[in-house]
Parts: sequence; structure tokens; C-alpha cells
Amino acid sequence: MKSIKSKVICRTALIGFASICAVLPSAAAQSSARAESNAVSITGKVSCSRFGRGSVTARKGMSVAQTIQYCANFQGGDYTLVSGNRIYRLTGDTKQLAKMSGQTVEVAGRMVPESPDAAAYALMGTVAVTDVVPTKE
Repeated sequence: MKSIKSKVICRTALIGFASICAVLPSAAAQSSARAESNAVSITGKVSCSRFGRGSVTARKGMSVAQTIQYCANFQGGDYTLVSGNRIYRLTGDTKQLAKMSGQTVEVAGRMVPESPDAAAYALMGTVAVTDVVPTKE
């Protein structure tokens, strides 16, 4: 009697395991498709959120790039990408973004869910930057 019970339990366990293994590839494919749908590549000018879409006027004794860096690092602003009438908050390597301040660049990354304070910025979204490449103006 024990051997029949153990065979039934073993078969049930194998069927359960096989069912899980059959579902995993489709779940991984959905996750991958979702990640790819959030991928973006945007060209624009690296700025600071405190300047909005407007042009940046250099502070006394600073270049435009230094003014943007000062804004983002010491005045509570965020690095942004201004692309036409659209503004995107940038997250990622701030040292890399600082080097590109004021330049027209192509940003590759993915859109991330917005935080509750997004309305205060009137942004199009936040881009988690994976790569920043200067473009020829």
C-alpha cells in the first residue's frame, strides 16, 4: 500500500514541477517585453529642472555647464533632458551627467514609474540613463 501512495505522490510532484517549468518561459518573455517597451532613446540638451525649458544663463564667474552642475548639485534641482517642448528627469551616474551639462546628447535608458512629486516638475517622465552620447549640433 505504501508503494502505491508514494508513486502517486511522486507523480503529482512531477506534474506540478512540469507545470511550473512550462509557465516560467512565458513569464520571463512578458517581463522582457515589458522592459523593452520602457526602453527609450531621446536627443536633447542636458539641463537642470529649475530652469524648465528655458535657456540657461551662466552665473557670474561660471560657464553654462558649471551653472547647471551647481543647480543640480547644490540648489536641489535634478538633471533633466530638454527635447523640444518635452522635459525628462534623468537618473543615473551624476558624474557622467555633469560632464554633459549644457550639451546636446542622445540619452539611452528606460522610462521609470514617476514619484508623487512629478506634478511639481511638469515632466514627461523620468529616464534611468544607461548611456549618454554627445551629438553633433
